[in-house]
Amino acid sequence: MIDLYRMQRETLVRFLAPVLFIAGAIVLTGFVDENPARTAEMTRGTFGPTAWPSYMLYGVIFFAAGWLLQDVLGALWRARASRRTEAGRNTEQANRPRAGEVFELRVLIAIGVIAAYGYLIPIIGFAFATLLFFLVWFVLGGIRRPKLIGLVSVGGTLFMLYLFVKLASMPLARGEGIFAEWTIALYQFLKVF
Repeated sequence: MIDLYRMQRETLVRFLAPVLFIAGAIVLTGFVDENPARTAEMTRGTFGPTAWPSYMLYGVIFFAAGWLLQDVLGALWRARASRRTEAGRNTEQANRPRAGEVFELRVLIAIGVIAAYGYLIPIIGFAFATLLFFLVWFVLGGIRRPKLIGLVSVGGTLFMLYLFVKLASMPLARGEGIFAEWTIALYQFLKVF
């Protein structure tokens, strides 16, 4: 027999994570710029000091909305499929680990990775924190091809550096101690400043 309460709880948990991401990002957009007039004076062209955090939050909203839509459509599809099947399912499916448990753990780890990224930026610098973030994020996402992870992580980091340091002239955190020296050497090597 189908445990209706468990299905409703799992569905609610699935919807809760993207909804919280959307709500959190919307709230955080209000804290990106405490003095818009001063920021407008500092802005050169389209990109200014608030571009990176604002676009990242808009991205979180966009992708969390897509995630929510995917979960809603998936729930509708599962509900439709469950109505067509008999109440007694085979024991093989009943003994499988719940997908919600793995999903919940991955969401918590992802939140921890994002928080660690924000914490590490002032310590090891934007360049190295971003590279590390990409590496961990792809492994967490299930990508297991080292060449692909390396190329996309390095390419993504270089793209971010050129975009924010070279084009937007944003003073990103360089890190402390040896990381500051390495960041300056990297910037000089890449000719981004």
